[in-house]
Amino acid sequence: MTDDFALAQRATPLAPVIAREIADGGGAITFAQFMALALGHSEHGYYSRAGLAWGRAGDFETSPEVHPVFGYLWARQVQECWDRLGRPTLFALVEVAGGSGAFMAAMLTWLRERAPDCFAATRATVLDGHPRRIEEQRARLAALGFEADRVEHALLDDWLAREEAVTGVIISNEFFDALPMHIVERRGEELMEWHVVVDASGALAFELREASTPALRAHFDALGVLPGDGCRAEVCLAAPEVMSQLARRLARGYLVSIDYGHDAPSLYASWRRMGTLMAFRAHSPQPDPLASPGLLDLTAHVDLTSLARAAQAEGCEVASHRSQAEALIALGIGESLDAARERAASDFAAYGAARRATETLLDQAGLGRIRVLVASKGAGIELRCLGEVG
Repeated sequence: MTDDFALAQRATPLAPVIAREIADGGGAITFAQFMALALGHSEHGYYSRAGLAWGRAGDFETSPEVHPVFGYLWARQVQECWDRLGRPTLFALVEVAGGSGAFMAAMLTWLRERAPDCFAATRATVLDGHPRRIEEQRARLAALGFEADRVEHALLDDWLAREEAVTGVIISNEFFDALPMHIVERRGEELMEWHVVVDASGALAFELREASTPALRAHFDALGVLPGDGCRAEVCLAAPEVMSQLARRLARGYLVSIDYGHDAPSLYASWRRMGTLMAFRAHSPQPDPLASPGLLDLTAHVDLTSLARAAQAEGCEVASHRSQAEALIALGIGESLDAARERAASDFAAYGAARRATETLLDQAGLGRIRVLVASKGAGIELRCLGEVG
């Protein structure tokens, strides 16, 4: 009998590409290799394919798509950073992984309207890994009047390779949690790794093998923790390296990373039996991350300990991370809702949207539990988003 489910799994344009990669790799590839292809293949990867929808119309909704107030509040923090840096006449605002362009659009809109001096000094850069996304981001910002003399668009790898350092703010939202992850499993004192293979039916499947690189064990040795015996866990070897590269591009200023994540002891706790990897489609978790490659969003929680250490190794001071809910409250989301309430009589729909957005962004079971990690170089770490200043 024909296995229709296996056939459906193989039917995506990316599936044969992955199958060839597996064959060329001797019958198996790491999940990190699979994830890199599933999300980033130049033509068929999830984030590079045509027609990718964002927000409620897509597979997931990140904070910038919930409501522009998210970007407005972070623009308020950007202005404070500019002030603390001595109001430089050339101020870099760099967004890593610009997504739909909504985050940068909201930040620049607020700065233009509410902080014109800071806006005049700001030169924005939107980075992404996919040319198609860059073109969409450019079009969105240009439609709002933010032309090439105000905003640069570049591939992330190209920008990281530049030698000159910038003064300003480098900010990312749900970037590190989409970088390729290895999946490991502890068996006694041995650290094994889950690989991706093609099974007898021709479908993609997991197979436990020896670890693909000693760097996986070294990752845990450096942290002084191990997953519990029999537990799966994700390891993103790329994340600390990218954080190091970002920190090296910063002469003076701030790195702000907004991601689902935990400190290493919590991320690799023995009660977390199956790790944190999730696949999404149409806002619903999917049971098999290998199914329909290129059509599912894949994400896993970030090891915040390793990110902080990478930034510190490049001369940064790192603050204890906060939840997104705590950061947005400190940045004034309550006051913004109060202002919308005062205008409710003349625009009740806008107030209703602001109230729903506030609840969504602060929801401790959802976006509100995202963590905000802040690092500074050559500047103080006492920022409003950390609750350090009024």
